[in-house]
Amino acid sequence: MSQNESISPDTRDWAEVLEQGCAACGFTGNEEAVNASDEIRASVDRWADVLARPDATRRLRPGRWSDVEYAAHVRDILVLFRHRQELMLTGDNPELPNFDGDAVAVAEDYASQQPAQVLTGLRDAASAYAAALSDIHGDQWERTGHRDDGRIFTVTTLTRYGVHEVRHHLHDVEG
Repeated sequence: MSQNESISPDTRDWAEVLEQGCAACGFTGNEEAVNASDEIRASVDRWADVLARPDATRRLRPGRWSDVEYAAHVRDILVLFRHRQELMLTGDNPELPNFDGDAVAVAEDYASQQPAQVLTGLRDAASAYAAALSDIHGDQWERTGHRDDGRIFTVTTLTRYGVHEVRHHLHDVEG
């Protein structure tokens, strides 16, 4: 499959997994947010195994990103979620920045990124986000922020959403 072949944009609001769970990856929506930092840190070793594959840069099936593209997406999601969390902890119900993963994948040319560089960025993003999560305590978990579509997150639900992103995309590449 050609790296230049486009993938249909995903228009689903994936935040619905917070209420409905995700049968594909086993996410329930009730995961303990206080355990997220451990899971996010541990995911890096699994991503390292995925990115060490000889075909990690190839799109193996129509409509599916390469493993490198998925890893780059998770890297950027972790950076985004840490930023959103920071906004929620320092502001009063801030509007959270939008993220169009498909547009970012094209703009940042995920398909041409190198596995080792993506892994380094993913490791740094996971470490920074996990450290920020480890610093949350008490009522900080209930601080809120909202997207421009009106969806409201607490730090807890945002963290769960981030855990889903990590789990789901590992399922995409390992499953």
